[in-house]
Amino acid sequence: MTMDTKALLAEAEALKPQLLTDRRTLHRDPEVGPSLPRTAAYVTERLTALGYAPRPLAGGVVADITGEDTGRCVLLRADMDGLPMEETTGLDFAAKGDTAHMCGHDAHAAMLLGAARILKEMEDELPGTVKLM
Repeated sequence: MTMDTKALLAEAEALKPQLLTDRRTLHRDPEVGPSLPRTAAYVTERLTALGYAPRPLAGGVVADITGEDTGRCVLLRADMDGLPMEETTGLDFAAKGDTAHMCGHDAHAAMLLGAARILKEMEDELPGTVKLM
């Protein structure tokens, strides 16, 4: 791959506003358990906007990107579920009710969306397939 570390870091830093939006959107509407229809719909919408063709998988979402088809494959995975507990942080994007993202899975999903964007921009340089789950 031709993108050097400094350029990659700069690209990631430039995504910060979108990562914050994604994380806060997911944070304020958590779901518990293996079926996450609202969360999966949001992630599917974002991946589609980035040029992916996401598919449902076991209550979540999967998408892939292939540069040169070398037969090699890497999986990037992020949890998306919340916990059965009330959030009492007082944040303006806090979850309401008895479910909360106090485990960081909202951040995991947002970071994976950021990686998806960077990988899409590098698609022609990828030596194989990256699956996003």
